[in-house]
Amino acid sequence: MMKNKVTNTYDLKTRRRAVKILSTGVGHRTLALELGIPEATARQWSRSYAVGGSDALMNAGATHKVYSYDLKLAVVQDRLEHGMSVREVMVKHGVPGESSVKTWCRLYRKEGSGALVTKPRGRKRRDDAGQGVGLRDVDLGMPTITDFPPDDLPPAEFPSAE
Repeated sequence: MMKNKVTNTYDLKTRRRAVKILSTGVGHRTLALELGIPEATARQWSRSYAVGGSDALMNAGATHKVYSYDLKLAVVQDRLEHGMSVREVMVKHGVPGESSVKTWCRLYRKEGSGALVTKPRGRKRRDDAGQGVGLRDVDLGMPTITDFPPDDLPPAEFPSAE
């Protein structure tokens, strides 16, 4: 049996309080205690605030940002080859999401720099060779209901019940 994933989403009031607390210069542990949130969440919020200020914390997850290959590669190289911390890399390159940095590093270690290339998202489009063609697009060689104007439809033929 599959369990539903439980996520904690915090309202704007809580996030506003977090911005106010972080603006005083306190650390993530104090933030966690003040708001009664997990330390991991407070740490992520603290890092996001350090990168993008209050906007990064208030709009977290509201938009999906696509980063260039060059930026991803620079982030990974600074983290893995130059030994910078996740927070230092986030601030230097303006990436507000800790998970993005960690994902890019994991992909780079596993598959190399080619894994950092942005891939198309969503459904695949049909190509000129007819890949992905649905039944509506197949010509059956016989007229369909859309071939006739509404007034010119032939009468329906029903078998007689004799």
